[in-house]
Amino acid sequence: MQCEVDITDLGHQGEGIGRLEGKAVFVDGALPGERVSVEIVVEKERYAKGKLLEVITPSKNRALPICPYFGSCGGCQLMHLDYPAQLEIKRQRVQETMRRIGGLDVNVEACAPSPKDLGYRNKILLPVRDSIGLYAKGSHQVIPIDSCLIHNERGDGIYPDVVALLEGISHYDEQTGKGELRHLLIRTGDRILVGLITTGKPSPKLKDAAKAIAKLPEVAGVTHAINRRRDNVIMDAPFKPLVGDDFIFEEVCGLKFKLSAGAFFQVNPLQAEQIYLEALKRAEIQETDSVIDAYCGVGTMACIFAKQCQSVLGIEVVPQAIADAKVNAGINKITNARFTCGRTESVLPDQADVVILNPPRKGCDPRVLQKLAKMRPRVIVYISCHPATLARDLKLLVDEGFRVGSVTPYDMFPQTSHVETLSLIYS
Repeated sequence: MQCEVDITDLGHQGEGIGRLEGKAVFVDGALPGERVSVEIVVEKERYAKGKLLEVITPSKNRALPICPYFGSCGGCQLMHLDYPAQLEIKRQRVQETMRRIGGLDVNVEACAPSPKDLGYRNKILLPVRDSIGLYAKGSHQVIPIDSCLIHNERGDGIYPDVVALLEGISHYDEQTGKGELRHLLIRTGDRILVGLITTGKPSPKLKDAAKAIAKLPEVAGVTHAINRRRDNVIMDAPFKPLVGDDFIFEEVCGLKFKLSAGAFFQVNPLQAEQIYLEALKRAEIQETDSVIDAYCGVGTMACIFAKQCQSVLGIEVVPQAIADAKVNAGINKITNARFTCGRTESVLPDQADVVILNPPRKGCDPRVLQKLAKMRPRVIVYISCHPATLARDLKLLVDEGFRVGSVTPYDMFPQTSHVETLSLIYS
């Protein structure tokens, strides 16, 4: 069925949303304020999906995507929307999520723009199937790419050479589980680190390819991890050195951080620095404060905050990240930070003046929030990559008597529908 739909909103994956006979209609490629012609391709009881046929009345904010893969690759969802409008859409999304899920009437500040809206990513992880590339939106079909415009220029510059050197290595087949190479990782800092994820021990041909890759300009080394799982989990085992170094360094807020291939680190370091500096400022850290950095990763915020407080405890469940965090404290001559490996809900102490929360997309375990309710830190700095779980967690803290002081979105992922949020919560 073909019909015309007025688009009034954007979904979480960047799809336009309109209504037809009282039913929500989701249309990829459509923008708020547009009237579009669509073909209904999926119809359910409560919603429908439409294929965009024509933009009858375009939005004043519609932009011409500069990436040739936009529309087929699922990496970016908002490149057809001009950048100021992307920022406002993300602010509105956080505001609505606070109200709808958290029941919170809080003022969400303007979304802070990224210093770079292209070429900002310091890491790219590419699936290897029939070809090497990126997934098409909503599927496991791989779109082969020659370049990625949101990937940093240095990492993207060696990508074609890496792909060429991997020619002849058998690719993974999801149906049979056969094939050697599953994913390709390129991580950029002071130098470039290449990671190869395979189904088993590296073959002689893969080892030869790794030696050739390690000779490319700026490449520090090639690392390797094995993943035999038949699901969507990618990082199933730690990376081990194959050729050269298995680490690089990244600099944030004047500090130097050692990163292994699989370590968590923000993919947009320039924007991450803005968030960390603002968090430090708004938390009003005092020299006598004790700070807990839960979900500390490689110790980035722990080291930054340690410069202004009495002591910091970093907590992280990934052993390699804790090892890196200890090294990073040493590199930066920080003596008032210590780190422990374990689940935050299990090892969180009973007392601290300031607590930093930077959990994965699923948010905090309820036991963490319950412990914070008993601990009553003066301020909680909550950095979230998922507005829905942030709103849920903030509601639980408010129900325990905490007050939300500020909620500020940051555009950590330009051209995509994702948004990072900095919240300050007071007891």
